[in-house]
Amino acid sequence: MPKASTSKKGGPAACTGRACDWVNGGKSGQECVDGSGGCTNAHLCEAEESDFHTQELQEATRKINRILSRIASDPNGRTLSFCEVSEGQFLAWVKHGGGPKKGVTRRDSDAKIARALKLTGK
Repeated sequence: MPKASTSKKGGPAACTGRACDWVNGGKSGQECVDGSGGCTNAHLCEAEESDFHTQELQEATRKINRILSRIASDPNGRTLSFCEVSEGQFLAWVKHGGGPKKGVTRRDSDAKIARALKLTGK
């Protein structure tokens, strides 16, 4: 599993969970900033079968990861990431290496987040 950057300047080097958060700066797009979670690599962790991670979920995990792995790299150098919102996970290209100081974050109201991310409610 990837490890979080310990850098405090300019945001984490990659979306890795606890040390990574997101902010939507409008025209500057979705960016990674130091934070307390909310932005992770677009990859699902695989695990052994259990009563809470059944064979059906194992196969779904493999299928989803295969789909994600087929997405071509972003020509602008952004990282494919899951951004947490109250309705679920939002798949987005996220720019790393800092970000705007102001913008919409996962801590804003659901309505404000929905407008900034152009969520459809589906």
